[in-house]
Amino acid sequence: MPQNERIREFRKHLGLTQAEFGRKLGIVQGHLTGIESGRKSITKKTLKVICATYGVSEEWLKTGNGEMFAKRLDKKANRVIGAFCELNFEFQDYIIMQIQSILELQKKQISSSSAPEKLPKKK
Repeated sequence: MPQNERIREFRKHLGLTQAEFGRKLGIVQGHLTGIESGRKSITKKTLKVICATYGVSEEWLKTGNGEMFAKRLDKKANRVIGAFCELNFEFQDYIIMQIQSILELQKKQISSSSAPEKLPKKK
């Protein structure tokens, strides 16, 4: 089954109309109709938003392999995802850039704290 049909199947599994499903994702019904019919391709970003918003497995949506639903997220993750989905796409892109910056900073801090301490220079 192609990816567009899995998206339609998933939406119907949730019992949502295209308008309801798309509203939570920040896309209009016409765009979702195009995706589900195969006339429009789905972007990586939209795919990730669907997975984050509805808890569907990205692997299942992409390939049909595995379980339809991803493992459940904890309360903090659900709060963050809910707030993220309420933002328009411009602000979502900004948040993603900020998170990537924070992850890089964290990586630098972790690598510097696990590095062996420098010995003092001899005079």
